[in-house]
Amino acid sequence: VLVVLIALLLSSSPAESKDCSRSSRIQKKTYKSPAFALGPGEVQDRHYELEFPKGHIGVKNFQGEVVDELGNPVPLSDVYLHHWVVFSLYVKSSERKELVRGGFHHGQDRLGSPSAIIAGNDGICQHNVLSQFWGLGSETRHTSYFVPGSYAIGVGNPPEGYEELWVLNVHAIDTRGTYDPQGCLECRCSLYNVTTDASGQPLKQGYKGGLHCCYEGTKCAVKPGFQAPKKTLYMQYTIEWVEWDECVLPVRAYIFDITDSRKRDPIDRHVGCKVEYDVPACDPSSNPDCIYQLENHLVIPKGGSIIYGVAHQHGGAMGMTMHGEDGRHLCSSIPLYGNGSTPGNEAGYVVGMSTCFPEPGTVTVASGEKLHLSSSYSSAQEHTGVMALFYLIVS
Repeated sequence: VLVVLIALLLSSSPAESKDCSRSSRIQKKTYKSPAFALGPGEVQDRHYELEFPKGHIGVKNFQGEVVDELGNPVPLSDVYLHHWVVFSLYVKSSERKELVRGGFHHGQDRLGSPSAIIAGNDGICQHNVLSQFWGLGSETRHTSYFVPGSYAIGVGNPPEGYEELWVLNVHAIDTRGTYDPQGCLECRCSLYNVTTDASGQPLKQGYKGGLHCCYEGTKCAVKPGFQAPKKTLYMQYTIEWVEWDECVLPVRAYIFDITDSRKRDPIDRHVGCKVEYDVPACDPSSNPDCIYQLENHLVIPKGGSIIYGVAHQHGGAMGMTMHGEDGRHLCSSIPLYGNGSTPGNEAGYVVGMSTCFPEPGTVTVASGEKLHLSSSYSSAQEHTGVMALFYLIVS
């Protein structure tokens, strides 16, 4: 009997073990969001149910851009992509239809409710803020999100009784024929003629511009007499993934916000990461280089090997850096500015951000380590509603 058992074990071992020297085949598919239409000065800021590969998978890459009805890329000088973000919800199967039918504008506020649980990244901002797995802005066409090697972001494995629902938020601004295109894309409140935010609450004293002034239904000031037809647009996105198995190495995704106060209030969910801030115009007599620098120290909950890093900034950006607690350099992400007129090379716009792909094991962070973040913007002129986020993938 013993001989038979040993023979069975030996004969079954090759079939049950997987040869990880042969990497899983990467699959790839391109999708389109539902159509949306924009006229001169108009704003699109909606949430959509997202088509997504089914099953327990490891996502290797997620790339997106705004295209027209023919699938042609739309230049930022016509329609500025303020941002797009992708997050997932775990929803009870019996309540999925009701949640989708009700829309997603307040979907992120339902975290912890029986109907929806946000299955987002690993933080570190307060409840529901910056919980996306992927998200970029004008730099989307020339910024890679590819996770190298055998690493991947694991998705598609919801708790029992739940299913995964993917949500896309697209925030785009049509600046054709506007008085001040730069002011429109920086969401300056005076150009949108608003005094309340999207929920109808009065704007805070001194708030000059940002997300609270360029929401769905608002319109940036257009020159008198200017006319142009509405554009029918789509968010086109391409996903690369592998089937999940024991050869795929899981990772954690973190988003660090330069404005994070590190304070958390269980009652006021807006305390903590403010997401955006203003850059005041410089005084050349005291700041001849006209560089506005903001710094912060933030703790990473669980450390490991850095696999990937990239920053998100707006126009006027000069880059972000991240250092360890002992001052060692971890990652820098520098903006690429366009110098032409074709989509992906629009003059004056941030069209890409450099990324970090350190050899696994060569750049590590410890659990609980305090990381030093620095963000630089040109302050030759004032900028409103800018961002400085650092996206980090750790094994």
